[in-house]
Amino acid sequence: MAAPRATRTPYAFDNDEPTAAGMLAALAATLDEFTIARLRQAGAAEGMRCLEIGAGAGTIAVWLAEQAGPRGRVVATDLKPQHVADHPHLTVLRHDVVGEPLPEGPFDLIHARAVLQHLPQRREVLAKLAAALAPGGALVVEELEAGWSRAVLATPDPRAYDVFAAYERALTRVLTASGNDRTWNRLKHAAMLEIGLEDVDTQSWQGSFAGGTGVCLLAYSGSKELHDRLVEEGMPAEDLETLRRLALDPRLVLRGILLLSTIGRKP
Repeated sequence: MAAPRATRTPYAFDNDEPTAAGMLAALAATLDEFTIARLRQAGAAEGMRCLEIGAGAGTIAVWLAEQAGPRGRVVATDLKPQHVADHPHLTVLRHDVVGEPLPEGPFDLIHARAVLQHLPQRREVLAKLAAALAPGGALVVEELEAGWSRAVLATPDPRAYDVFAAYERALTRVLTASGNDRTWNRLKHAAMLEIGLEDVDTQSWQGSFAGGTGVCLLAYSGSKELHDRLVEEGMPAEDLETLRRLALDPRLVLRGILLLSTIGRKP
């Protein structure tokens, strides 16, 4: 669904940037297989009422729409949803999960990936999502915990170890300044229990990817989009150029970003 250009979001990354489509595609290629497996475990099925928060590229929203079918209902929201493809069983909304009411529920399944970690009001939003569940409904919250300094598994250039370590340091400062909480990935399991969700379960995923694929493309696009801010935070521009060159080299192999996927159910 096409959407007009809007004002800049509080997120470090912006769906309006020329690099956004590449970044979102790389994120989907890296994570979707595991996310889909988790959504199946959460009960995604025909006829379900589903809500996707922070839809990004829309690949998961479209998958949910295909599962729910004409008897179900799938709503996908994002501050800037222009990258979400049309689907006959999918409604796409421009929406601020912090400041606006959620779409009318209740929902059998709610999913948010790499969203709450960016929001200072993450605990309030978590409770808001849980309240929108139908009895027995599942909330699936997935967050990322980058470890670029430990990501290099193979490289044609030994400088890769230092370059990716420098990238992690600078990127962490950029994300923290934008409100990202690096600890939330490990705290959300307990947070779900605290708000009364049951059968809370967390599983992890990383994988590995050669240059030009998956997480390597995520590093390539992210380093381009945030180039100026990364330099401001102390990463030399020449190191960013080296990182991008290596990220496209198939001889480079990176461990993926740690994804923790947590499912909780409403009593």
